[in-house]
Amino acid sequence: MKDVFAHARRTLRQWLKGPNADLGFKPQPDFYYLASFPKSGNTWVRFLLANLLAGQELGLQGFGRYVPDSHIKGDLVYMADPTTPFNQMRPRFVKTHLHYRPVFRRAIYIVRDGRDAMTSYYHWRNRRSDKPVSLHEIIVGDIYWGRWSDHVLGWLNSGAELLVVKYEDLYADTPSQVRRILNFCHIQATDDQIAAAVAASSFERMRAKEQAANGAATPFFVRKGGSGDWRNLFSPADEELFWQYHRAGMLAAGYGDRAA
Repeated sequence: MKDVFAHARRTLRQWLKGPNADLGFKPQPDFYYLASFPKSGNTWVRFLLANLLAGQELGLQGFGRYVPDSHIKGDLVYMADPTTPFNQMRPRFVKTHLHYRPVFRRAIYIVRDGRDAMTSYYHWRNRRSDKPVSLHEIIVGDIYWGRWSDHVLGWLNSGAELLVVKYEDLYADTPSQVRRILNFCHIQATDDQIAAAVAASSFERMRAKEQAANGAATPFFVRKGGSGDWRNLFSPADEELFWQYHRAGMLAAGYGDRAA
């Protein structure tokens, strides 16, 4: 419930200051937004693109100089610095977890089976925060980011120029999905360049980099990847509740209906 009150306060401040005051940056016509509900593969896509744009394997610290996360203050500094690689490239990629708003003109929307996204968010939040959240709260949307299905439907039904990338497709055939993203953004790259970025962005390498930077005792942001882990967390009652709240989002995103 505390997340709901915090969200209400932020909404009020946003209304008082203007519709996009909370962004922390000025949107530009060449921006492509990497948008998703949290824990849907957005950081992985950021790292893939950053390695590709840099032409070399980057560390987890500072790759926001190439593809910034708009929710990280340090990355907002990179966005404001005209000398960073981000500001030397066209087009430019910006990560966001926000719900759709008209200022987001073009976007790659990364969508993941809602049950897996919620499972990953549950583990991430409860290993890193002293304010634990229940799976029930996540399913019904009683968290800062709101309901998964509202997020998905808002973006899929938006007026943005949109490329939808399913996490499961990205996991199954990463090079072809990276090629789809590059074609959508009119960026040229060879198959060898894509292969090198994919290799540099494997979950194993990302976890090793995170451990080297933060120490073995620090809970991982990069946990395990893959699909179907929700089965280890959801009870039958949880799944029933999930479909009650999120059937429309699952259908719109192409995941079907469990009753079908």
